[in-house]
Amino acid sequence: MKIFNNKYFVPIWTVLRVWLGYQWIVPAIEKLKDPTWVGSQSGVAITGFLKGALAKSTGEHPAVQWWYARFVENVAMPNAKVFSYLVPCGELLVGISLILGAFTIAGLIGGAFMNLNYLLAGTTSTNPILYTVAIILMVAGANVYKLGIDSLLISYWKKKQGKQLSAK
Repeated sequence: MKIFNNKYFVPIWTVLRVWLGYQWIVPAIEKLKDPTWVGSQSGVAITGFLKGALAKSTGEHPAVQWWYARFVENVAMPNAKVFSYLVPCGELLVGISLILGAFTIAGLIGGAFMNLNYLLAGTTSTNPILYTVAIILMVAGANVYKLGIDSLLISYWKKKQGKQLSAK
């Protein structure tokens, strides 16, 4: 579609990217400040979330599929303390990446992956919206980070590569 490649839409993609980054940073900071997420009682909040996911994996029409429930039960629950740091740190890195436009595609993929996991755990909330925005921004490609650090890094790298090629 022409909308994704149109240079006049770059400011729109940038605003959407920064908005999405903000949506990741706010909950990350809240979790990092919350002692039930990290700190002396590390793992309490995430254990509650994971138990909620397991509870949604039973019945005639479970919200959480059996295979994801096994992941929660066998990987996430035994490592709740690790996940209690991974989740907010991952959210923070995604938010910083998107706001600065640095490693933007990696940030979008990481954010979409986390949204997908929240959805698989049976949590709707804003996850479908954030997931959809991340996919749309990935489709927009390079126009998403034209107003960001990635654009500067790519320009620098191309200039450096050009100098090396001309020296040979």
